[in-house]
Amino acid sequence: MKSATLRAGWRLFTPLALIGLLLAACGGRPAPGVQVPAGSAPSITATTETPTPVASSGVTASAGAGVPSATAIPGQPLVLRPEVEGKITFWHFWSSPVRRNAIRRVIAICQKQLPNITVEEINKPFGDIWTENITAVAAGSGMPDVIVEDRPKLKDRAINGIVQPLQELANADGIDGSEFWPFTWQETLYEGRTYGLPFETDVRVLYYNKSAFREVGLDPDKPPRTWEEVAEYADKLDRKNPDGSYDRIGFFPLFSVGPDVWGYTNGVQWVTQDGEVQLTSPQAAETLDWIKGWIDRYGGWNAIQRYRGQFLQPPNDAFMSGKVAMLTDINGYTSQLNFHRPKVTAADGSTAPLEWGVTHLPYKKERGSWSGGFALSIPRGARHPEAAWEFIKCATAPEAQASWAQDTYSLPANQEAASDPVLHADPTWQLFVDAMEYTNGSVFVSKYPLWLEQLDMRYEAIWRGEVTPVRALEEAQQIIERELNR
Repeated sequence: MKSATLRAGWRLFTPLALIGLLLAACGGRPAPGVQVPAGSAPSITATTETPTPVASSGVTASAGAGVPSATAIPGQPLVLRPEVEGKITFWHFWSSPVRRNAIRRVIAICQKQLPNITVEEINKPFGDIWTENITAVAAGSGMPDVIVEDRPKLKDRAINGIVQPLQELANADGIDGSEFWPFTWQETLYEGRTYGLPFETDVRVLYYNKSAFREVGLDPDKPPRTWEEVAEYADKLDRKNPDGSYDRIGFFPLFSVGPDVWGYTNGVQWVTQDGEVQLTSPQAAETLDWIKGWIDRYGGWNAIQRYRGQFLQPPNDAFMSGKVAMLTDINGYTSQLNFHRPKVTAADGSTAPLEWGVTHLPYKKERGSWSGGFALSIPRGARHPEAAWEFIKCATAPEAQASWAQDTYSLPANQEAASDPVLHADPTWQLFVDAMEYTNGSVFVSKYPLWLEQLDMRYEAIWRGEVTPVRALEEAQQIIERELNR
């Protein structure tokens, strides 16, 4: 999923994406579809531990695309240039009615502020959008002026010359990255130059079924905080049919989230600050052992796949159907819950609206999570880079970012927009913002961008008991080191 990155990446029953110059695959997880933040907000429970702040990073100026005539001062309010003219094409993949309308509202905001720029928005299938753009850039024609890029893959796009550097444009307009969550800005940089402005991001959190909690005598206002507690809660929430099969499982760690994400909750540092890949830590092996324990708990890998096979799209997914009582997903899943207002069936056969809560991921050692997301970039060879840049500035500024988040529940990449009072009217929103203080972005290893695939390809063997976590980690580490030493 995340070329050349550390990411939520491996997900249960999701095939591994292969990356290449002419084989662009799926990017960050697509945002949830057909959702609106509607109805009364659920109650939430947040723990009170102090999160570890994410360090910020700077950039080094270097040559890029054409430069505006005026030079702004970093940290000052962004200034758009309404005199700029042009018709630009904008490729995105937001096809659901709500998200399509949401991006059209962003465009409307920007066209009001940039009256001489006309934006033609073109929807492309998720995944195909990048393949088509790479092909167009290689051919020298047919590329859009602005494209939604999978932000963790942006460095790879920069290396292969798919998108053009925007650093001089950013310098001239006083954009130094401080407007955005630090890791989102860092993911746009390659060799000190930015290749896009962050548009949206997300964070993985734990959703839990308050209705099920009450049913089994758990306090619905006290969700689990630790690995130990989530297992204790699952002991009560698991519910079997007369034939011994599961009617409901309390929790399973691999629905929508990969093992690398859980590693963060156990203090795993998959790549050191110096850029060295380190897979063989005791904490990494312990994390994989913990996940294997959940697989064994529910009857093994094949049994988990059969159980997973009964789920459909919302509102008949794992959580809304009541079949999984605690589920990890992105913050944008909130909009799906608000839109569908699902009902669940209790053990006595009665139905009632699902009451749910959201909290931080359970942890073994420390709070941790992972965030993906997207950026707006200008492909190499685009015909109207000046107008494209003005649109990108507007779309990533607070007003447009807040509008997008209000519709979609995605986290704005722009930090000021995340403090929008309309968003904070929902009490769940503050928890998502709090989680951004300890979440992790993607890690790019330039000498071997596909390093994490060495783990991905070994997971199923671990889950089936064919190889131990320790051995699988050692094998992956050896191959990665061999590639890095070439």
